[in-house]
Amino acid sequence: MTQTLDVNQLKSLRKSDISAFKYLVLPFLFCLFMIFTLDESLWTYMLGQVFGAIFFAQAFILLHETGHRSFFKTNSLNTLFGHFFSFLVFIPYYNWLEIHDLHHKWTGWRDKDPTTEKTFADRFSGKQEKIINTCWKYYIPLFTIGYRFGIYWKAEKLKRHLPEKNYKRCLLEMYLYAAFYLITIVLFPKFYLLILPALYISFIITDHISLSQHSHIKMPVSEGKDVEPLKFKDQAQYSRSLIFPKVISEYFLFNFNHHEAHHVYPGLPCYMLDKMNGDYYNSYQVLPWLKRVKSMSGVDFIFRSSSDRKDF
Repeated sequence: MTQTLDVNQLKSLRKSDISAFKYLVLPFLFCLFMIFTLDESLWTYMLGQVFGAIFFAQAFILLHETGHRSFFKTNSLNTLFGHFFSFLVFIPYYNWLEIHDLHHKWTGWRDKDPTTEKTFADRFSGKQEKIINTCWKYYIPLFTIGYRFGIYWKAEKLKRHLPEKNYKRCLLEMYLYAAFYLITIVLFPKFYLLILPALYISFIITDHISLSQHSHIKMPVSEGKDVEPLKFKDQAQYSRSLIFPKVISEYFLFNFNHHEAHHVYPGLPCYMLDKMNGDYYNSYQVLPWLKRVKSMSGVDFIFRSSSDRKDF
C-alpha cells in the first residue's frame, strides 16, 4: 500500500518560485566551474569535466521537473527554463512534454507507454544482444542516447502518439533545435569537443538512474486491447526508487531518485518529494542495487522482467 495525502496536506506542499531558484544555485555553479576550467591545466580541466557531468545530469532532471510544470509556481518560468535545459540535454522541450505526459498516463501498461512500448527482448538478434550486453558491461551509454534520440526525435513515434496539431508543433521544435545545434557546432566546434567528457559521464549517470526506475519490473501488456490507464496511486508498483544519502538525493539529484512517490504524485514539486513517507516496497539502497544489476547482462536487466529471473 502507498500513503495518500488529503487535500490540506497537499496544499502545504505547494510549488514556489523562491524554492525553485534556490535549487538552481548549485547547478549553475557547477556549470560556471566547468566553463572557466576549459582552458586550464589537465587536472583542473578534468575536475571541471566532473562538475560539468553533474551539471548536465542535473539539467536532465530539471528538464523533467520543469516539464511537469511543477518546479516553478509561475508557469512561464517552467517553460523558459524548460527550453534552456532541454537544449543542454538534446531533447526538444515540447516533444518531452507530450511524450512524458503519455508516460505518466500509461505507466504500468508496457506496450501502451511510448517510452517502453518496444522494450521486449525477443525483438533483438544475437548480434544486437551482444552489443547491448557489451555497452551495459563497459559503461557505454547506448541507452541514454537511444532514449533521447530514439523517442524524442523520432517523427514516426510522435505522429503515432500525438494529435496532428501537437505533432506539427513537435516537428517544428525538432527543426529549430537541429538548426540551433548545427549553427553552434559550426561556430564553436572547440567548445563542443572540450565538453565531450562531461557529456559522456553525464550520460552514464542518467543511464543508470533512469534505467533503474522502470526496467526489470514485470508489467502487464495490453496486446492491443482497449484498456484503461492506471490510477497514479497504483503506478508505484511499476516504478522503482533508489536510496541515496539525503544530501545527494536532495541537492544533487533533486529527489529524482524517489520515483515511486513521483508517480503517485506527479504534480508535486521535486523539492517536496522527500516528504512523502509512503510504504513504497520497491526501493533499494543505491550501491547494493548497482552491484546487483551490473552483474546482470544488459538484455536481462533492461528488456526482461523480474519474473524471468528467479534469482532476482
